[in-house]
Formats: sequence, structure tokens, C-alpha cells
Amino acid sequence: MKKTGAASAILTVALAAFPPLDAVAATAPPASAVPRFDLTKSGLELARHTESGKFFDVIGRRAAVFGYENRALEAWAYPLKLIDDFKLSFQLQGYPLEIDGAQIATGIAVRPEATTFTYSHAGFTVRQTIFAPLDEPGVVMLLDVDSVLPLTVIGSFRPRLKLMWPAGVMTNNVGWDEKEQVYSLTEESKRFAAMIGTPGARDVSLMPYQEEPRDVPVRFVVDVPPDTTRSHFVPIVIAGSVEGRDKAKETYDRLLGRARPLYESNVAYYRALQERTLSVESPDERLDTALAWAKVGVDKGLATNPMLGTGLVAGFRTSGESERPGFAWMFGRDALWSSLAIHSYGDFPAARTALEFLRKLQRDDGKIPHEISQSATLVPWFKDYEYPWASADATPLYVVLQADHFRHTGDRDLLRASWDSIVKAWGFSAATDTDGNGLIENDKFGHGWTEGSPPYPPHEEIYMQGIWIEACRGLAEMAEAMGDAALAEKARAASARTQAAVEKTYWLGDRGFYAFATALAKPEKEYKAGAGPRRAERQARIDALRGHTIVDEDTVLPAVPLWWRTLDPAHADAEIDHLGSAGLAADWGQRLISEKSELYDPLSYHYGSVWPLFTGWASVGAYQYGRPHVGYQALMTNALLTFPWALGYVTELLSGEFHAPFGRSSHHQVWSEAMVVSPLVRGLLGIEIGDAGRHLRFAPQLPADWDRLTVRRVAAAASRVDLALERAAGRLTITETVTAGPAPALSLAPAFPLDARIRSVTVDGRAARFRAQTEGDVQRIEVAVPAGAAAPRRIVFAYDEGTDVFTRISVPDAGSASEGLRVLRSRVEGGALRLVVEGRAGRSYRIGVRSPRRLADAPGVTVTPTVRGADLLVSFEGAGAQYVRRSIVLPLRN
Repeated sequence: MKKTGAASAILTVALAAFPPLDAVAATAPPASAVPRFDLTKSGLELARHTESGKFFDVIGRRAAVFGYENRALEAWAYPLKLIDDFKLSFQLQGYPLEIDGAQIATGIAVRPEATTFTYSHAGFTVRQTIFAPLDEPGVVMLLDVDSVLPLTVIGSFRPRLKLMWPAGVMTNNVGWDEKEQVYSLTEESKRFAAMIGTPGARDVSLMPYQEEPRDVPVRFVVDVPPDTTRSHFVPIVIAGSVEGRDKAKETYDRLLGRARPLYESNVAYYRALQERTLSVESPDERLDTALAWAKVGVDKGLATNPMLGTGLVAGFRTSGESERPGFAWMFGRDALWSSLAIHSYGDFPAARTALEFLRKLQRDDGKIPHEISQSATLVPWFKDYEYPWASADATPLYVVLQADHFRHTGDRDLLRASWDSIVKAWGFSAATDTDGNGLIENDKFGHGWTEGSPPYPPHEEIYMQGIWIEACRGLAEMAEAMGDAALAEKARAASARTQAAVEKTYWLGDRGFYAFATALAKPEKEYKAGAGPRRAERQARIDALRGHTIVDEDTVLPAVPLWWRTLDPAHADAEIDHLGSAGLAADWGQRLISEKSELYDPLSYHYGSVWPLFTGWASVGAYQYGRPHVGYQALMTNALLTFPWALGYVTELLSGEFHAPFGRSSHHQVWSEAMVVSPLVRGLLGIEIGDAGRHLRFAPQLPADWDRLTVRRVAAAASRVDLALERAAGRLTITETVTAGPAPALSLAPAFPLDARIRSVTVDGRAARFRAQTEGDVQRIEVAVPAGAAAPRRIVFAYDEGTDVFTRISVPDAGSASEGLRVLRSRVEGGALRLVVEGRAGRSYRIGVRSPRRLADAPGVTVTPTVRGADLLVSFEGAGAQYVRRSIVLPLRN
């Protein structure tokens, strides 16, 4: 075996080492090469021409590849970064020119089980399929070569063998085994190791040990005669281990020898993920596809670390010159927000895994960790680093999610096993209300949402109060199940006290929104505005806020208490106007802070950027209060982010000013994926599971132009239920089919326009009682469906049609500024359709109307009758490019 010493400075390039290509044609495939097999597909696929700089990843539980299209990639086997700067190039027989793969990469096809790149040249086509076997610490690449001449494939990479941040201080050695055609990466302790190789390869780069170390790539070549391409793939295998070289080699051999079954196992897993979890068939295929991909994106957040176990990581990005691949280490609050989505699509074992992982790392005083690096067991992470205990919100969120899990599953074993930790977590958060005013605090207990933006630290964030109220409610439910009536009553009292305190403290009646936070009268730290736009203006606002006890900023954070319906309905209605307005809502999602604020900075991590997480909060919050137009705008904004950037995945954050993700964004962010699921399932569909999985509520708020909907495999404990909805003239039919387990109790509350008149409701042909309740811009028709057999049941609502509007939401162009319409309110009152809308000054927008009645004209609105209602052309007057709000009244005539 040929060997080198220092890790990152090892190698020389030896182009002259290529053999005469004339000799290649007769070469037989190596005995360990991978015979060609059909690369079956799980069912989901997104494909397009490659676009330079767009992120991609290939992820298993134990290993991953991260990269950008038309650039090099890096490979990890948790918690080790194995290699980076991996590239392919090619050489045709008789043509000495080396053809750079990045220059001829023309296509990318992303599937849950694998990603395929196509390299297209006049003389050959190579398809590189990369997959990470679900439960293996390694990655496999299969090259499908079709060439008119014998082809040489050239691979190059830089060996790294670095532990994930913050433990990655190591020097690796690289050796080449000519017999096995494999490189080994080791380091001084011999504990950490990696293997990379391909059958039939030759090293053309390793230099003698005595040479001065230099950071140049390792290069290998493999000759591919035409006969081989017809019968075999060219495999490249990368494996890592925290148990030494022999274990890494064992993994390498297994991946190479079992490439086909491992690939097919991936296909089977991701096919089953779709087939065993909730799916939707709606009139908008984009939304259905986004949901399917969101489930994949969240599922890929489950990572298995050989020393920590399995938990949910936060997100993925290349690590570049560091050992931090985005947020690919376990987080507390990220896992908990994401688990709400996991419950919604019904993968209860995955959510339980995430909860149990956090439970075992809970601090003795009850606090739940915020960040857990994948190298946490190799450094004094929980003692010497601030990151594990930096946030305050993970602890009450843990209580919220335990309650949500019990509502969905009725899992008493988990509840009993977790009960002490739940009570300790609740007690820790309760004790942070040091002044007894009913509001939990941040000062000495960790940040709530904003981690470093002024004014900081906030004393009591409204975000935290929303979580705390729901944690108290959840604890009360769980305490009842555990037979502790006294604790249940204590928790309910705490919830009521905090609800009252929130309205008294944060509601700004003259401004129509809730304040961001309270602040200390004498803050300990003085902040200076960071670099960025309007720095002097931002500094002036920071100075003005100093000493104020209320931070009266218009932010997205009240959406969190809206999510759990903890705010006064009248106040909530005004708050949702702010959440949906152009000040907070860009065409690609919600900003943290209004662009009208003096603190607004579109380049700031917090005070100006757009997060799909915030967008999801706003969507669910709007739906909870019967404001479906604001909810739908936010839902579709998140769903459509599935397609333009990292194919299939939603990024962490984007500019507040332009449709472009930040360079430091984790481009596959797990809770961003979750915020496609939760707004759809808990918002638009209005699906709620309760009573330990024994009760199912279906309260859809459909867009006016939707006439059908099918929801499959709604999960409630062991039951699975399909729900189908069809809407025809004056008739809405919901069909319930129980496909597994006992039939849960069913209640329905579909939303109708305020001017619709419900004539009757029948269940399987028998008249049923119903109750109409106005909520925001809709009326809900509440029906309790009597328990019945598992056979399909039909619930029919007969009614006189009402009036509502709809719009088509599209993906904004990359780099564009916001241009889209905002529909804030649509309701019929006093014989007229009343709209509150926002648009750019000088622009006109189209709005569809579904109504049995005729609409009269209004100033600045052109009404064109259609078969089902009307088409509106709404104009916005004014100079400049600012957004303008209009209140429009359109009389309705029979």
C-alpha cells in the first residue's frame, strides 16, 4: 500500500500517468464491478437543466452528500466529513483533452431515493446516480456510461476526515491500496477512518511520504471500454467509520457488493413513506406534489449518530471551509416545530423518536437542549459550550409536543415513560415568571425567537407566551390522563392567567396589532446597529427604544399564539390584517418585521429576512380565525418554494427584498418543509385529532374555485381514514371511509361564505342537526356525526350558494421584488361583497368571483360576468411603486 503523511496537503497531479487508451478496449470489467440493473423509482421526481449554484443533497440516516449544481460536492458519514471538492472529468480514446464534468452537466433529476446528474458530450453521455443507503454510513455513485469510444473517467477529491463542529481538529493520512483499488483515510488515533474507491481504478496523484505536504486533489482514473458500459455500472463508493479502518472497509465492501439491494431498499422505503402517510389530491397538482416532497424533506431530517442515537436535525447546506454542514446537528425547538408536521401526516414512530431523543438529554432542572452537535460526545458540549442551553422555547415546546403526540396517538406507554420529564419541563418554564405577572421570561433563561437582534434581550416575548399557554393546556390534558387533577387545575389556571396578561400587556389598540415584547427598563447591554441598509435610521430606533418597557414593533411573532387560538378574536382579526399585508408578506413569504419599521434590514438574519417558518405560522394562525385568503396565500407561498431553488426542498431563509435565499441559508431546512405540511393539514384542511386518537375533526376552508378534494390516510391512533369532498351547485358532499382500525368519532365544520344559506344536512340520508357559527370571513357549519360502521358514510350539505373570491398564486421569478396581490378580507355584508386588498400603485390585478348573484361595478374595478360569477380587474392608483390598500364594495344583485 502506498501512503502519505499529512492529510490535507498530500498530493500531486500526475496526468502523465494515464495508460495508452488504445489498450482499453479489451479490458474486462473488474470482478467487483456492479452489474447493470434497472434503476427503479419510488414515484416522485423533479427534473430540469442544471443551474449553477443551486443546492442539492443526497441524504440517508447516517451519511449524506451536499453540493451545488455544476460544482464539486462533499460527503459525510456522521459525524465525519470524509471528502470534499469531489469532481468528475472524462477523456475519450484518441483525444488527449480532459473534459470537465461541470462544463457538460446538463440535467439533474431528484428523487427521494437518489439524485441523477447527466453529463452530455458529442461523444458520450454519462449519468451519475448518487444515493445514500438509508441506514449505512456511506454513499454510492453509479455511473451509467454510453460512449462511441472507450472512455476514461477521472475522479478527484480532497480528503478531509474531519469531525463535525466543534470537535474537528485532526490531521488525516491517505493511502492507496493497488490491489483493492481503494483509498483509506485515517488519523493519528486510528479511531476515525474513511474509504473511497472504485473497482479497476488507478491512482495518479499520491506523492511520496517524504514530500512536503500540499493541498492538492487526490486523483484516480478508471477505464471504461464499450463492452463494459453495456453490462456494468462504474461504481464509486465512499464509506466512513468511528470504529477504525477495518470497520470502514467492511462498510465499503458491503456497499459495493450490495449496491442493487441497497438502492432498491431506498426505493421501497420512500414508496412506503408516501403510501403509509397522509396524502392529498386537490385541483392544484403543485400543492399535492409539494406536500409529498415535504414529507420526504422532513423524514430526511432523521439522522442516526453512532454515539448519540437518532434524532431530528435542523437542515442541510455545504460546509465549505468549515465543519458545519448547515444545521445538520440535532436541535430542540427545530425538532419540535417539525414534529407537529410529522403528527399531521401520521408518522407517529418518527415523532416519538424525536421526543425520546430530547428526553434523554434533558437537563436535571427540566430544561430541554437547544442544539446538540453531532460531535457532542467528543467535547464537553453540555458543560463548556453555551449553545445547548441557549434558548428558552425548546422547553415549553417539548410539553406542547408531548401533548400533541398523546392527542394523536393515545400512546400511554410514552406518556408514562415521559411524565416526570414533562412535569419537570413545565415546572422549569413556570419558574421563569420571576415577577408573577403571568408572563414567562427570557432574560436569564435563554432567547425566545430573536437571538441577537436589537432590542435584545427582550424581557418577555409574545412568541414565548403563545407557546406557554398551549403548554399549560397540554399539560392539563395529560395530567387528567395521568389522574393528577390538582396539577391539571394548576395548569389550566396558569393558561388563563397568561392569556389575560397577553391581552393586557401586548395589545396596541391604537395600532391594531400586538407588540413584539416587553423590555427591561434598564437593559444590561447597549446595542449598535450592524452593517447594512439605513444604518443610521436603525440606530436611531434602537436608541429610542432603550428604556421603553414595550417594544412596539409590528412583527410576525403574534402568529404563534394565533396558531393555538389563544388571542382575543377581535384583536386577532386586526392582527391578521398585518400578517397578510405587504409590510410583512413578500411574494415568497413572511418577514419577521414589517418593512415599514425603522429596524427593517432585508439582509439581517432576523430583522428583515423571510423565513418559511414564519410563513407557516402566519398561515395556520389565519386559518384558525377564519381568514382563509391570508392563510392560503402563505400556504401556497411555502409550497411553491419546493420548485425554484433546491429541487424538492424548501430553504431556511430568503432576502426580505428580493426573491433569493441567503448564501448561508440551509437550503434544505426541515422545519421549512414542515411548514408546507402543517398549514395544509391543520389550516386549509382543518384536520384535528383529539381524545387520544379517538376523535377526528374535519373543518376545511377550500378556495372558492375548488370543487373536489381527497385526503387519504388521516391518522388517528391506529385508525386510518379517507375523506373525500365534492362540491356541486348547492350541494357539498363529504364521504368518510375508514381503511384501518376502529372508526374515530367524527365532527365536521366545513366553511361556507357568509351569505350562503344552509338548508339541510344529512348523514347517510338521515337528517342531522347542525349549527352555524361565524368566524372571521366564513361561517362554519358544525355537525357531530354519530358513530357508525367502517363502511363509507356520506354527509351531504344542501345550501344556497354564497359569494367568495379566488386568485392564482404563482412562483415569483428569481431575484424579483414583490409584485403580487394581497387579498386580506372577502366577506358579504349589507348586500355587498366587501374586499380589502393590496397591490402595487399603478398596477391592475385579476380576481375571480364565485357567486350566484350579479356584481355591480365599483370605482377602479371592472366587472366581467362569467358562468360561475365574475372576473374582476382591480386597479390601484398612486405614484411610485409602493403597495396601496383598497377597501372595495361591490353591490350584489339577484
